[in-house]
Amino acid sequence: MRTPTTAATGIVITELDPSALGDADAAALATLSTAAQAVDAPHLDPVDAAYVRRRHAFDHDMQPTHTLLVARDGDELAGSAEMQVAHWDNPEHASIELEVHPEHRGRGVASTLYARVEERARAAGRSRLMADAWLGSAQQDFWERHGFTVGMVAAQRRLFMADLDPVHANGLLATAEAASSDYELVDLPNPAPEDVVPGMLDLHTAMNDSPLDDLVLDADQWPVERFRGYERAMSARGFRLHRLLARRRSDGVLGGHTVVVTEQDRPWLGSQEDTAVVAGHRGHKLGLRLKVAMLQRLAEREPQVHHIDTWNAESNRHMLAVNDALGCVVVGRSAELQRVLP
Repeated sequence: MRTPTTAATGIVITELDPSALGDADAAALATLSTAAQAVDAPHLDPVDAAYVRRRHAFDHDMQPTHTLLVARDGDELAGSAEMQVAHWDNPEHASIELEVHPEHRGRGVASTLYARVEERARAAGRSRLMADAWLGSAQQDFWERHGFTVGMVAAQRRLFMADLDPVHANGLLATAEAASSDYELVDLPNPAPEDVVPGMLDLHTAMNDSPLDDLVLDADQWPVERFRGYERAMSARGFRLHRLLARRRSDGVLGGHTVVVTEQDRPWLGSQEDTAVVAGHRGHKLGLRLKVAMLQRLAEREPQVHHIDTWNAESNRHMLAVNDALGCVVVGRSAELQRVLP
């Protein structure tokens, strides 16, 4: 922990070690998130101390959060700021998240935290900053006042498993199977067998074809180390990876995949990770087939899952059509913002 610095009146900023959060700090951060979400996004699922600790320690590829700052008013946690940097690509970028407890808003806490985390970004050699906010929210106004501009609008969609009509799902699956009869679906364990890894790298890289709108980002890079780190991070965070592959029967080449994670601490929640089809395999309704088949597997293997959340750019018409066909409903929209530091 670095030496505290005084911020807005009565507020003290300190820096925590994200890879070794203590019980008290993790619990306080969870309480902060719960309070902020209750006001800003009451549809979100609550988090606890264990979830917060694992997220900061392992993230998505065994790389801890780069910077974690907290603002305290006496014994109360008034706000937090975190910065994550890419380790495999986009060397100029840093992603920033800010949360301020509703009872401490309007006191300059967010501005003070942002000033500190911008200093950390400059020190890390990051000149392109990214942030997000609920569309039309005070948080979006905050980012725009600090020089950020909207680069993309995305939507969080939710599928309630109880609303999935088996007859409708079977009809969708039959249509997709007829269009993709040259492919078979196979489950992928965690960790993946070595002989599958090269094909998996191609599948993860295929996500680079997703629309970015006005966001300025280089293509994601997926070396073997990142892929294996992703697998380990999911296990370390208490997530169960459900991965389904589309494999061409004639030569065994992987054409697409879909990934959903479920959690040991929040067993009612499923989260959609990637769904991607490699360019040369598109046009066979593989995305639809993979997603319907995954839902059917989850209903059998994880019957306690109440809903599954997924995020898509509003310009990603193809994937939105698939999600709408499955019965997903929009529960929130976000603005993805960016800023170039002078």
